[in-house]
Amino acid sequence: MRALHLGCGPAKQPGAVCVDVNPRSAADVLCDLNQRAYPFAAGAFDRVLCEHVLEHLDDVMAVMEEIHRVSRAGGRVLVRVPHFSSVYYYSDPTHKHPFGLRSFDYFVAGTAVRAFHYSPAEFRVLRAEFPPPEGAGPVKRALFRLINRLGNAYERRLAFILPRHLLEFELEVVKP
Repeated sequence: MRALHLGCGPAKQPGAVCVDVNPRSAADVLCDLNQRAYPFAAGAFDRVLCEHVLEHLDDVMAVMEEIHRVSRAGGRVLVRVPHFSSVYYYSDPTHKHPFGLRSFDYFVAGTAVRAFHYSPAEFRVLRAEFPPPEGAGPVKRALFRLINRLGNAYERRLAFILPRHLLEFELEVVKP
């Protein structure tokens, strides 16, 4: 499996081609992810990791199109981003975009917003959830299961009462 880790910073994903704009990072490839096209061939990767990077970039739609281009059909994309209710999102001056459970619907066939055709890139959402923190006890894990089960209702009614910091998505690349 060929993997790509976008915005690796100092934490290189073992076995992946690691990319960052910062020359002080652990990157194998220095690249400004705001600039298209990325220096990789179409369909070159089976897996792409975007961990705490999309919220810093100018154009999420363009970045997702590049991820789609460099991924093979059926490839997996793991995305970790701040939720819109996170105080950490608002306290970081480099953050440009918060995310919600439906943020990737613009790339999913059959969703209402996909009808606007903002992007030709298509993905399938395999998982969209609030992961519990490492070491969470049984009560906290049960609370996260409930929040994840409620999903949209949680975001509409409870997100700013019980804020969550991290959203995790697993996407599948859809190509003809």
